[in-house]
Amino acid sequence: MVTALLVVTLAVVVVSGMLWRQQVQIRSIENQRLLAQATWIQRAAVDWARLILRDDQRRSQVDYIGEPWSVPVAETKLSDFLGAGLRTDQAGEVSFLSGRIMDAQARFNLTNLVLRSADGNTRAYSVDNTQMVAFQRLLQMLGLNASLAEPTAQYMVRAARGTSSNGEPAPRPPESADDLLAVPGFSPDMVALLEPFVAVLPESTKVNANTADPEVLAAVMNMPIDKARELVRQRDRAYFNNTNDVVNQLSAIAPQVNASTATSLLDVRTHYFFIYGLVRHERANRLQVSLVFRADVLGSGNTTRVVWVHDTDRLPEVR
Repeated sequence: MVTALLVVTLAVVVVSGMLWRQQVQIRSIENQRLLAQATWIQRAAVDWARLILRDDQRRSQVDYIGEPWSVPVAETKLSDFLGAGLRTDQAGEVSFLSGRIMDAQARFNLTNLVLRSADGNTRAYSVDNTQMVAFQRLLQMLGLNASLAEPTAQYMVRAARGTSSNGEPAPRPPESADDLLAVPGFSPDMVALLEPFVAVLPESTKVNANTADPEVLAAVMNMPIDKARELVRQRDRAYFNNTNDVVNQLSAIAPQVNASTATSLLDVRTHYFFIYGLVRHERANRLQVSLVFRADVLGSGNTTRVVWVHDTDRLPEVR
């Protein structure tokens, strides 16, 4: 009798363990399915954002805060985007989407720290001293160590070359401010403070005067921060239609600034955008940022393209 009870108890324990492991596997597969579905929703959201950017391109040759692309999307049920006539199940009732499009050229482009030149088939890379000094000013305005500008510029040059002069492996080409952690002297807190003001784009770019923060404008144009804030206030009342508008406003607000350099440093048009998206699909969350390039060519399916997609830990704050 005792033996029979032991056998039954052992069988119950074994079966319970098998059922528990099976439940864990089922749960894991279900989580993978939900995450895959959230990823596809995220991709669809990026495609939707690209359509918005293409439509904006057809409507205007100027990019400024206040256009449809710049309006954040608050958390909304996915079913609300589909419309009543397209709802075929209840999945959208437990799926939520939020996000926003941001002008990547509103930030200081760290790629500008690299001066590129070509001699026949040979390409040379060196530090752009003008841009490095501008980056020093930005660091100083943010309360960071301005001396970090030089090692950052050297880091960008080594990454662009793909080789290192001392025989060490060259750093991989950076794609975001987080990659600055590879530069000695930067801490996670410093990078978090700097991140809203810098970007790493695939090529050198001008700063969009219609969307840039005062700190970026002050750093690039070598102007006092209070004058940059006044320029932004004027811009927010009436956006700049062209660089001549920028030059005129600069001359009026900060006559000590060499406004003629604005045409080579500033623009009112943007080619690179960040698309942030958060998808909550049942138990799965997917938060990503995509860098999208928008070309000048109209009427083409390749007007926009995704440069890269990264997971991120937060949506940007509305500034």
